[in-house]
Amino acid sequence: MRQKVEFYTWAERIASELKKRKVKKHVVHGMWTPSGYFHLGNSRTEIFTPAIAAEALKDAGLKTEFNLFFDDFDDFDKIPAGVKVDKKKFERHLGLPLREVPSPSPKYKNWAEYFERQIVEVVDKFGVKPNFVSSYDSYKHGKYDKAIKIVLEKAEEVSNIWEEVAGKRPKGIPIMAICEKCGRGLTTLSTEYDGTFLHYSCDQESKGIMGCGYSGKIKPEKGNAKLHWRLHWPATWMIFGTTFESGGKDHFTPGGSADTGKAFAEKIFGIQPPLLVGTDFLNVDGKKMAGSVGNVISMADWLEFAEPELLRFMYVTSPPRKVINFDLTTNKFFLLADKYDKAERIYFGKLTERDKQENEKRLEQLKRQYKISQINLPKKMPVQLSYSYAVVIAQTRDVGNKKEVLSVLKSLGYEKIDAASEKRIFNRVKLAKAWIDKYAPETVKIKVVEKVSAEVKKSLSKGQKTAIKDLIEILKKKLDGDKLQYGIYEISKKHNIQPKEFFELLYGIILNKHQGPRLGPFIIAIGIEKVKKLLSQI
Repeated sequence: MRQKVEFYTWAERIASELKKRKVKKHVVHGMWTPSGYFHLGNSRTEIFTPAIAAEALKDAGLKTEFNLFFDDFDDFDKIPAGVKVDKKKFERHLGLPLREVPSPSPKYKNWAEYFERQIVEVVDKFGVKPNFVSSYDSYKHGKYDKAIKIVLEKAEEVSNIWEEVAGKRPKGIPIMAICEKCGRGLTTLSTEYDGTFLHYSCDQESKGIMGCGYSGKIKPEKGNAKLHWRLHWPATWMIFGTTFESGGKDHFTPGGSADTGKAFAEKIFGIQPPLLVGTDFLNVDGKKMAGSVGNVISMADWLEFAEPELLRFMYVTSPPRKVINFDLTTNKFFLLADKYDKAERIYFGKLTERDKQENEKRLEQLKRQYKISQINLPKKMPVQLSYSYAVVIAQTRDVGNKKEVLSVLKSLGYEKIDAASEKRIFNRVKLAKAWIDKYAPETVKIKVVEKVSAEVKKSLSKGQKTAIKDLIEILKKKLDGDKLQYGIYEISKKHNIQPKEFFELLYGIILNKHQGPRLGPFIIAIGIEKVKKLLSQI
């Protein structure tokens, strides 16, 4: 009987599949066009899916290289929303390669470099160090010359395959000559190849951009010509020996560029296509993250409110083909942080009673997901502060006052906080403060009531008032958060008040809300003396 192979992460499954390929080195690719803003949805496809797969390959003992391609030879076909430039000034550059368009900022050499910085300047902070490859430079240095020659020699076969797989036939010879007069490629039509020169006319209209009308001939080499996307992708696999690549799900529709790419790889370039994986969207509030929607969060934005390991964990725990429904204004974000903390406890064998209820396979899965998520794996279990408690502390204490925050942590039951854990805890409180300022909904924001209203006082029964007096006495005992939580519960039972009713009553008095953070630790976080003073008004 064949033994069933277990995979604890999607990356391990990919590594196992790739291990069957007898190659000296696995080459993993991400590919992005630097035409506009790069957001977390892009990062899933172009950075983290290939990077995590590369790490799994290395863990399996396979030599691996991770390249991130900037398709900066692509055409500048529109000015993205939100880019503050002189529209009339930049419209005259439409149709040129992105590398030849001026930068929106004088700090950068060109349009492509301006947007590439969104990755280059932050990606290493997420523990990812790809080789950055420019398609513009690759063409100019002649790396694509061989592929272009193959396509020219097999032009008729290429067109037939294109029509057969995609259901449409390209115009003329399927190579884009770069016009010698206007510098555009998307407006040219290649009409003849005589073995040395590629004849073309720049008289096509594409994406609202009209050719200049010039006709000429060029040697199709050193960046004088480039491949259409459907050919450029498989040509890149041939040139760089790609064995794995992820791409957006839109490329994987029937007859799409993944289908034509595989066909061209096998029948035109004579190579085995890489293992391709389509990644689904990252949805925010039910909508695909996109600049046109206005729900863009960049990698740099993420670092303002959460640890980089938390983003890695989100991608590690979500198979690429599964849509991620995410937002920063509900408890989904807190649940992600809690799940990460749980995985950390399990990795270090510090299981809670609830953790122990998980089956063995799930525990092993969380351990592996935690390990892959790390940039620098801790040598021992760090002291944890949940993100939800960090949010409370950030709203009720001076986050810049280390002594004050440590005092609160001690009251919450935290003891023997080593230097590494202390640094981590203060960083999480700082991140939580940034999240509150930028993303937190009103339901999470804390504003402690200063004075109990006459209406509230009048609404309280005699039993409720007596229970509150008992709570004031308990607050004098300097209990930690858990013991205080239990004490509140016992008071409700003593006075025949439903625990839920008593907790809601206290939230109403303290916050003027029906619910809030776990009450025992919360009271300590906002200050026992403050709560005692408030309750004493009743």
